Amino acid sequence: VEQHGVVDGIYRLSGVSSNIQRLRQEFEAQRSPDLSRDVYLQDVHCVSSLCKAYCRELPNPLLTYQLYDKFADAVAVQMEEARLVKIKEVLKELPAPHYR
Repeated sequence: VEQHGVVDGIYRLSGVSSNIQRLRQEFEAQRSPDLSRDVYLQDVHCVSSLCKAYCRELPNPLLTYQLYDKFADAVAVQMEEARLVKIKEVLKELPAPHYR
C-alpha cells in the first residue's frame, strides 16, 4: 500500500470482492503472498480492504479499549507537533504484541 497506494480514497474505497477473497486465501495459505502481481497492483484497494477487514476481525482492537480516551485526547491536540508527541506517548503504553 505504501509503494503503490498513492491513489485517491485508498482506505475509503473498497476493492473488488473477488480480489479481496483471493488475497485473503493467499495470506492464509502462505505467510507473505506476492503483492507485486498485476491483479493487486491494478486493484490496490483490495489490499487496503483486506487490511481494514483484518483489523476489524481482531479479537482485541489494536488501539486498546483501555487507551481509547488517551488516544482521543491525543488526536484532539491542535498543534501538530504536540499532537504527535502525545500520540507517541500513548503508543508506548500499548501492550507489547500491539506495539510491534
